[in-house]
Amino acid sequence: MAGILSYNSYDLISFFTFPDVANQAIVLRLIITALAAAVWYWLPRLTAFGREMLLLGAMLAACAVPLYLFAATRAPNGALSFIDFLLTIVFGIAILQLRFPAAIALTAVCWTAGQLVVIFRPELTFDARLALSMQLLMASYFLLLSSWLIQRSHRQAYLANLRETERSHGLELARQSFAELSMTDALTGLGNRRCLDEVLSDWLAESRLGRMQFALIMIDVDHFKAYNDRYGHPAGDQCLRQIGITLAGFARQGNHVVARYGGEEFVVLMRDVSRPIAIDRARDIVGAIADLAIPHAARPDGERRVTVSAGMTHVDIGADRSEQDVLAEADIALYGAKRGGRGRTELAAKKVVELVPRALA
Repeated sequence: MAGILSYNSYDLISFFTFPDVANQAIVLRLIITALAAAVWYWLPRLTAFGREMLLLGAMLAACAVPLYLFAATRAPNGALSFIDFLLTIVFGIAILQLRFPAAIALTAVCWTAGQLVVIFRPELTFDARLALSMQLLMASYFLLLSSWLIQRSHRQAYLANLRETERSHGLELARQSFAELSMTDALTGLGNRRCLDEVLSDWLAESRLGRMQFALIMIDVDHFKAYNDRYGHPAGDQCLRQIGITLAGFARQGNHVVARYGGEEFVVLMRDVSRPIAIDRARDIVGAIADLAIPHAARPDGERRVTVSAGMTHVDIGADRSEQDVLAEADIALYGAKRGGRGRTELAAKKVVELVPRALA
């Protein structure tokens, strides 16, 4: 808008500087003003290349008007219109900031046309031609230099911003990776005790607010010490990995969380499940691990495969329970499953009882 106003402001002095073509000046500048309005309308609807070509074409048309007036007028002060020509080029390159290739094209066309007009205008003296040619040459040089410097500054700023974005993205990925590692058990790839503590705390808070119910299943590998003594710790680690993979298969995204509680113990949290459904799933888990048929010849009870025992507790909607209470209930139920023969699931009583010392493995 400022450029259009400045461009048309020369109409006010046209009758003083070159009255012989003043009427033409007004008409031509109004045509360019209408062209500028069309350009303003179409610019948002074009691609980047299309916008650049449209601006280049519009600037060539805008520069043609003062150059034509300079060539057509025979008024004594008509040479002043050459200044209008130079300022129009300045506007295109310095204000609109045409990209460097477009700036080269605009400058090259304007310099060539301007030089031809200066040379072939008959009433100009040699000194006037020389002065105008030098003005045109130096203006073209400085405008191209400024365009190159502006584009280089933009590129440097863009690259610096890109590097900073990539660095920030890398830091965020590293932070997420570290957070994931800090919440993951290195042996099984399941959640670790820290993960369990955070999820359990959040779920208990939601339960108190009446938003959800959930079940917690504590799982322990039966006679795992005897397994390690017989087959060695590497085999014991592989056994835990297989069990972890099986448990992960029962996890549904967002609804179940599986974590290694410590040693040969695991915990499964199941969100939005009723007590009967939870106990059925706990039995399914125990059965699935038995179906792995991992050999365990060192068991003292005659069973020859790896089995697990499970203790389950359920947190109802609106229940005000602590983490210690929930874990204690599941631990007591697990102890009951061990005492009842292993390879089975025990449901915790609704009433919180005192934690019984663990004596069975």
